[in-house]
Amino acid sequence: MSNKYIYALLTLLFISVSGCIEDTLDRKPLNMISDADVWASEQLIDIYMVSLYNALPIGFTGNPHLANLTDESSYHEENPPVSNYGNHAHALNTSMYAWIRRANYFLDRITTATVSEEKIKQYTAECKFIRAYYYFDLVKKYGGMPIITEVQVFDNNLEELQVPRNEEKEVYDFILEELDAAIVDLPDSRDAANINRATKLVAQALKSRAMLYAGSIAKYGTVQLNGLIGIPSDKANYYYSESIKASKAIMESSVYGLYDKLYNPASKSGDPVTNYQQIFIDKNNKEIIFQKAYSFPDKVHSFDNLNIPEGFTTNQGSSICPLLEMVEAYEYVDGSPGVLMVEGKEFNSPEELYKDKDPRFDASVFRSGTPYIGRAVQIHRGIYDTDGTLYETESVPFPKDPSMLQVGRDGPFPTGNYSKTGFYIRKILNPDRAVVEPNYSDQNYIDIRYAEILLNFTEAALESGTNLSAALDAINEVRARAGIRKLTADELTVERLRNERRVELAFEDKRFWDIRRWRIGTSLFQNTLMHGLYPYLIYTGSGYKYIFKKISGYPLDGGLSRVWQERDYYSNLSGYISTNKNIINNPGW
Repeated sequence: MSNKYIYALLTLLFISVSGCIEDTLDRKPLNMISDADVWASEQLIDIYMVSLYNALPIGFTGNPHLANLTDESSYHEENPPVSNYGNHAHALNTSMYAWIRRANYFLDRITTATVSEEKIKQYTAECKFIRAYYYFDLVKKYGGMPIITEVQVFDNNLEELQVPRNEEKEVYDFILEELDAAIVDLPDSRDAANINRATKLVAQALKSRAMLYAGSIAKYGTVQLNGLIGIPSDKANYYYSESIKASKAIMESSVYGLYDKLYNPASKSGDPVTNYQQIFIDKNNKEIIFQKAYSFPDKVHSFDNLNIPEGFTTNQGSSICPLLEMVEAYEYVDGSPGVLMVEGKEFNSPEELYKDKDPRFDASVFRSGTPYIGRAVQIHRGIYDTDGTLYETESVPFPKDPSMLQVGRDGPFPTGNYSKTGFYIRKILNPDRAVVEPNYSDQNYIDIRYAEILLNFTEAALESGTNLSAALDAINEVRARAGIRKLTADELTVERLRNERRVELAFEDKRFWDIRRWRIGTSLFQNTLMHGLYPYLIYTGSGYKYIFKKISGYPLDGGLSRVWQERDYYSNLSGYISTNKNIINNPGW
């Protein structure tokens, strides 16, 4: 690594971490710091480590969101992502190799650092965790990719540097090896100043997830390209067992637990809706295992600005519009299916339709009538007069009642930033900010939380036919915290587990990868029109009743149907092939 690179790295990170290197910089001007200086200073080594963490492919993104590529939500604009999922920006990232090289350099140079042997072991373990995460991002997108563990140096040897792909199984095995090694030397815990750095249990959490994915690929995928993609089916239970071991290590540690400050599942006292909302607002709570931290004003994002209902902002909004398919995935509290029965029915209020839905629905989705800051969310497509005339003009009062707009303040409406599905996302939004500007939000991005570990354990146990009693307890712990009925042993099926995962982890950037690893995309999206639900008001002469119409086609998804092709289970490598002639592209690309 050159002095120029060290200078650029330190400059990039100086503002956010200047406090921890103040003494070092007092001793030597920033533009004089050399490569040798870095490995002689624990503070500068930490700064290098910060850069590696920042490169992890997690955090809040812009439009469209990953949820818009799934059956969770639609995008409000005219050109939504409805096909070519394996060629979407969210599914591509061969630039990860630039950071793999930096991780490899770190591992090479840390052995020369003038810090204690114990520190060298810990730094090495931490970097192995990060490198394992980089490779996990690659393998879940592309399948087998080149495993490079040494620093590649260009010296007129381009062909030597163009490494061919490894098998998908080999990459998952490498990830497992890296994480197991990291677990040995990572610390058991961190102090408050280092709370977002890896520990033994954080590495176990990534292992729980990665090995579950590998098991799914082995069970549901097909080996192609001589193993570059796909894993032999006889390896499924091996990976499931590794996932189970990692999940158990976390579950038995008692370090983490489900958030329950505002709802007690045992006594059923408190509010499960607000409790679930606060998981994503109450920073550093006991459920969070691994996250990317944000802090206003130094490190911010725009999630609120991008997703707040249209009527509450004049700037963007409404990017994640939950689909009716997602809404109906939420069961009723008695455990019955969540399908909304609206045909031929009138309701006195929206609350009647949604009565007794899983509390996670109200915590995650804005629907007509949801109380919000200063007013209820107002969603209706039009108003029927007593003579049956439909009034549906945007921003125009209803003639019989000028206090009521013909179209709700929050839509839905075919044009503008209104939701086209009749719903808005509520989950993750800060409930204290009704009007927000871009780059004003600072909720932390929760990458791994304890509920996922419980569901990982349940899934791996079900798929491998082991630990079934403990699996039932794990999924029921999640359901009890949610405020819905626990499952019986007979009800514990893979289908029920998948739906539980779908609603518990909704809009958390997990569903797209689940669709891929379960190989269900081609059945979900086969020239499929998705659905929304539009409320209408019926004027009675003295008040209003509600009816609801299930809709599909324009304006939802721009009127386009969704298509998931077999090739979309793996991403397009065309861009990487242009720099490495030894790379074989995935089938269909």
